[in-house]
Amino acid sequence: MLKRIITGAGYVVVMLAVFLLREFVDYRAFHLFTLFITVVGTFEAARAVTPWAIKGTFSTAIIFSGLLVPIYLAVEYMILGGYGFISAILLIVLAVLVIGAICLIKKSGIKTFLVSALPFIYPAIFTVFMLCANEMGKDQGFIVLLLSFVISPYSDTLAYFVGSLIGGKKLCPKLSPKKTWSGAIGGTVGGAIGAVLVYFIFKSRISVNFFSPLLLFVLIGVVGSIVGIFGDLFESFIKRRAGIKDMGNLLPGHGGVLDRVDSTLFLVTFLYLIFLIV
Repeated sequence: MLKRIITGAGYVVVMLAVFLLREFVDYRAFHLFTLFITVVGTFEAARAVTPWAIKGTFSTAIIFSGLLVPIYLAVEYMILGGYGFISAILLIVLAVLVIGAICLIKKSGIKTFLVSALPFIYPAIFTVFMLCANEMGKDQGFIVLLLSFVISPYSDTLAYFVGSLIGGKKLCPKLSPKKTWSGAIGGTVGGAIGAVLVYFIFKSRISVNFFSPLLLFVLIGVVGSIVGIFGDLFESFIKRRAGIKDMGNLLPGHGGVLDRVDSTLFLVTFLYLIFLIV
């Protein structure tokens, strides 16, 4: 528990530094953090599925992850602004198509294809939305990214305490035996609290076209918590299928980078789309 607390505190310090760099140096500094998540996350995902993937998947996925963010930024800033997203998605689609072609040539089954394609989709597809969220502008992008990294820990914390106190029926015992329905409900409350705190602290930087911004943030916190649960369960599914406890060991007491940001990756995608609308 002490190791987990120390690592958690260190993570908070790192995230604080990342947001300070974004705010007071250059908002594009956040792209470096996104690159880190993309490369390390892809490394963890590729390593997890290596025993069942086609030969060469691991090294190819690492190269792919290292190119994804630079290609997005090159297109965004040097060629056509606003087309970085398209270039990144096309790169992901191309990688999946190549994997599919290799599987067809080798007459591999659909299971081998899905396993081999996973490191080219997860976490890449979500970190692309993180890049897009950062490009929404200094204020709007700040709010989206901050909510992504606030809702999840608030939701997880309250889910843990409520679940431990009340217990009850398991949410999804085959994937995550410790999660309960009571904890999930507590987590939605925690997510709403986190979102509301962001609203009141940074109210002056929020610009949304909604009849009640406060209500919007409450809804974002509740629905965002549910989205985060799906992110956590998705990664739990991968780990159970791979027969591993954690995706990595970079963060003692927490596991790997993906173990820490699994909910956040789903959240940032959800929030980016929501703030595009409002």
